[in-house]
Amino acid sequence: MKRKPPNPKQPVSRLFSYLAGLASGLFLAFLYALVTSQPPPDAPATDPEPVPAQNIELKTERIDWSFYDLFPKAEVANVGGYQRAKREDDPKPTYHLQAGSFNLPRDADERRAELLLLGLTAFIETKPINGVTWHRVMIGPFDSDTNLSRAQSLLAANNFESIPISNKP
Repeated sequence: MKRKPPNPKQPVSRLFSYLAGLASGLFLAFLYALVTSQPPPDAPATDPEPVPAQNIELKTERIDWSFYDLFPKAEVANVGGYQRAKREDDPKPTYHLQAGSFNLPRDADERRAELLLLGLTAFIETKPINGVTWHRVMIGPFDSDTNLSRAQSLLAANNFESIPISNKP
């Protein structure tokens, strides 16, 4: 079996062909834009005709300044009592999320396990209401509204309903 001798001509690379085509296309586009942007040499230069001035009537509008007389007669509604400004040494409220309330402790424990798998701190709070014991699944505590919102978003993304509860001191 005979081998073919190598081709003495080197093939033109694809990149070089692409760049050559691109350069020629840009050059032709430049020439076309140059030709179309200039007016033809035999076209007469036309000046725009002056537009006759229209009769403009100046209208003076009379401003009503009577509202200055209304201010002394106006009554201001009382907005309520004075509220003390927050201080740094005030205790901050804590927030919890209620992620369910169940009659059976087994159901509450199952919900708690699902929430623990999501990475949330969950606990069960037992409360008697009207002679019936309810097992509430609570998440938290959260120190800020931001952390509470993040947990609520995570629950909503996983199809869990939640109710925010604030424990103000």
